[in-house]
Amino acid sequence: MQPGCKHRPWRSNIIKIMVLLHSADGLAWQSPPKGTSLKTLSEAEEQGFILIRGEFQKRQFRLTELGSDYVERDKRRLEARRL
Repeated sequence: MQPGCKHRPWRSNIIKIMVLLHSADGLAWQSPPKGTSLKTLSEAEEQGFILIRGEFQKRQFRLTELGSDYVERDKRRLEARRL
C-alpha cells in the first residue's frame, strides 16, 4: 500500500446504503431490492434513513424524511455533476 493511501472498508457500506436509498420508490412501504443484506438494511435504519417492518424474507422498508431529503440532495448533486 502506498503511503497516505488507506483502505476504507466503510466506503462499500456507504455505497450499498446509497443504492438502497436510490432504489426506493417514493415513501411507501416496499420490498428491498434483491441482494440487499440485512446488515445494509440495519445500517441504513441506524443512520435514520429508513424504517423497517416485517420478518426475514417479508421484510419491507420505507424512506424516512431524512432519507428522502438525502436522496433528493444526492440526485441534484449527481445532476449538477453531469452539466
